[in-house]
Amino acid sequence: MADVRGGPSHRPVSAGRPRLTRAHRRARAGPSGRARPQFLGLAACLLLAVVSCASCTSANPAVGATGDLALLTPEARERAVIHLADSGVASVLIPLEWGRVEPQPGRFVWGRDDAAVGAARARGFEVALILGPTAPWAVDPNLGLSPDLACFSVPKSLSSWDRYVRRAATHFRGKVRVWQVRAQPNARNFRGSVEEYFALLAAAARVLRAVDPQNRIIQPESVPFDPAGLDRRLKAPLGGTWDIWGAYLPARADLSPSALALAMMTTEVLAPPSASRPVWVVGAAGDLTADRWVQYYLLAAAFGASRFYAPPDILHPQWAPALSHLRYQGFLRLGPGVWAFAFTDDSGPAVVAWSEQETRLPPSALAPVSDAALLATSAALGGLPGSAGLLAGPAPMLTLGPRPVLLRGLDIRGARAGAPTRADVLAARGTPDLSGLASVSVDYNRPGQPEVGLYNRALRALPGGSVCELPHPDRIAVGTCLRPGPVAPAADVPWVYFDVDDSWLYGARERLRVAVTVEVEAPAAGKEVVGFNLYYDAVDGYRTTPWQWVDGGGGWRTYRVVLEGVSFTNRNGYDFRINAKGSHQDLWVASVKVEKLGAPASAG
Repeated sequence: MADVRGGPSHRPVSAGRPRLTRAHRRARAGPSGRARPQFLGLAACLLLAVVSCASCTSANPAVGATGDLALLTPEARERAVIHLADSGVASVLIPLEWGRVEPQPGRFVWGRDDAAVGAARARGFEVALILGPTAPWAVDPNLGLSPDLACFSVPKSLSSWDRYVRRAATHFRGKVRVWQVRAQPNARNFRGSVEEYFALLAAAARVLRAVDPQNRIIQPESVPFDPAGLDRRLKAPLGGTWDIWGAYLPARADLSPSALALAMMTTEVLAPPSASRPVWVVGAAGDLTADRWVQYYLLAAAFGASRFYAPPDILHPQWAPALSHLRYQGFLRLGPGVWAFAFTDDSGPAVVAWSEQETRLPPSALAPVSDAALLATSAALGGLPGSAGLLAGPAPMLTLGPRPVLLRGLDIRGARAGAPTRADVLAARGTPDLSGLASVSVDYNRPGQPEVGLYNRALRALPGGSVCELPHPDRIAVGTCLRPGPVAPAADVPWVYFDVDDSWLYGARERLRVAVTVEVEAPAAGKEVVGFNLYYDAVDGYRTTPWQWVDGGGGWRTYRVVLEGVSFTNRNGYDFRINAKGSHQDLWVASVKVEKLGAPASAG
């Protein structure tokens, strides 16, 4: 749907609306009573909406869609909003491009965006707007950036940002009351520092609330599911600058890390008194398959996310009748292979389940069978063709795959009510619980089990991390592959990534310090030849330890580094990495050990 979607970072917003009856839908279909043709797959997103948990006040999902309606011709825009309305959309999220509405300093042009907002409101949609990116003229010209790159930068003066936000808020006062401050401010979409983003956020919040106290501000996270970042932003002074946490879905092969982050975010970080801060899923950091979007929708239901925004052209409209009226009740399975959640609707109890790989199992493995005939019917109709099947016989078997399937005829009274906790997610992984270990370590010279709760081998596909594992000279060690020069080529391998087992440490939230002991090969001669430092996931983003030169003389040396403010929530797929960039020859690492220390003095 390239003609209505504003780009990879623009995703749908949804909000509550009354449920449409079949009569309403027939009325909207037109005088002939026939449904209008689909608008480039737009109806596909309409099954994804606000997901209501058992404790929420509204059991009905609200449907949202996203797209830059301002870029469409009047005819195409009218077709788009008609089909959005036909499919029950309640809200749209539209980028308000700064450079488009203020092409020159102080000269504002609202025509296209007025038409987009007006068309959406005419259909009864709530409208939310994304502020930014930066108008090219507002960027410091001394940076020498092309317009395509300048938009990702920060304005030279906050006064120009204030003027843009104030004029937008004033122009759309009474029409728009939800504002997102920039798209996902990561390295791709935002070239400023974290503090520079906070300055834009604070300025926008001040102006928006001054113009209309009812305005609400979405703060989008910079990386997918960042509990540590959320934790910091809840505290003063940042906590007063926003109302809604905008989460981005990660493009990962395994759902367990996402479930773990959601569990921590919703049941711990946003536990009372922070429970009034809703989590809205506002997009994805990467391309997701249609099946993955629906899986994430079900996770959002389980964790009580109050909005779920997805791109319109990759989702299955066939799911809408089955999922749009479900009310979350609890969970049955949380992986590692099979996931199953319990819901109810006007037709009674239902189980929505899927498997990461095609799996055959008896239906009773999910929940007791209460109506075998109903189960056989629902298994055939619950998903798209080929998504699931029930093999008849004395012992019926259910076939599950990545596409979730809706199952009737199962007794869901055994479902665990409420949102899963981190303990629930960890217990479902099917891996050993390492929480009782005094330390975790890796030593590739150790036979049988070189990685004990500390993992590198699975991370060697990360950028700059394809290290060599070789005997060197009397130990099996991992070595970097440095390419000296001002610009590192793709073959440059300066980093050794590590992931600490989540059952041992996950989301420390400043409650612990960590000591990392690194054993490295010393250069035979010379000073300041080989060195390293650590880059690690902390509560306020990534931190870097001081540079450590390795003493000469040959053999192996050990260095112990204490990390403060650790988070270790698998941000970007790892917890810390050893950096050798700055060395004059490759760094060889023989072993690494991580130990938990006491709480920092400030934590008491």
